[in-house]
Amino acid sequence: MSKLMNRMQFVPWLKARWRLVLVTAGLMGLAALAGQLVGNYFYVKQVNMLSSKLEESQRKSNSLTARLNEQLKQNDYLTAELAVEKSAGQLMQQELKAEQQKLFDTRKELAFYQRIISPELQADSLIVDSFSISPGASATKYRFNLVLIQQDKQRNFAKGTVDLKLQGFAGDKRASLDLLQLAGFSKSDKAFSFKYFQIIEGEFSLPEGFKPEKVDVALKVAAARSVKSAKVDKSFFWPSEQSGEILE
Repeated sequence: MSKLMNRMQFVPWLKARWRLVLVTAGLMGLAALAGQLVGNYFYVKQVNMLSSKLEESQRKSNSLTARLNEQLKQNDYLTAELAVEKSAGQLMQQELKAEQQKLFDTRKELAFYQRIISPELQADSLIVDSFSISPGASATKYRFNLVLIQQDKQRNFAKGTVDLKLQGFAGDKRASLDLLQLAGFSKSDKAFSFKYFQIIEGEFSLPEGFKPEKVDVALKVAAARSVKSAKVDKSFFWPSEQSGEILE
């Protein structure tokens, strides 16, 4: 009964104030719409600001990438230039060493022929000019080269025999080997006869376990009608490392 009375009282009140209700509802709708519009405005503004910052960051990134690429290109150029200069320097060093070797060989050859054509510069008429050892055809073989020079003013033939004794150790004991015999020379092969110079060379192998120390060269010249007997001895030490040549 009370609910019915309330409804009967509300209807006249609504009829009297319907304009106010409509205005209030309209104002509330406008307020909600305005709030939404303001919210959208700030949202769009924030999105635009973030987009601007993103574009600025992208521009900076592109600029840094371009600078980095330029620096990498410059670095590659400098690296290539340095490699070229290094290669050129190495080539110049090789050429310089080659020229120095040529000069050394020329001087050595000049001294060799000077000893032949100017015997007055040497006291002895028969000398051992050089002795060298180089690697042979295989890892276990060696090649020797002996150069003899005749410096007699009369230019008589130098005739005699040569002996090459290889001194060293077999185990813990000293041993002496005939190098020419190791190289397959016969007794007649040990004879020499020349007027200016003679080269004696051959190839040999060392016995297993033998450690060479030096090579003794002995030249014997027999007495003849116009030549006195003579003997020339010279020793050459075996190098600790195979360098292609044995030095006195």
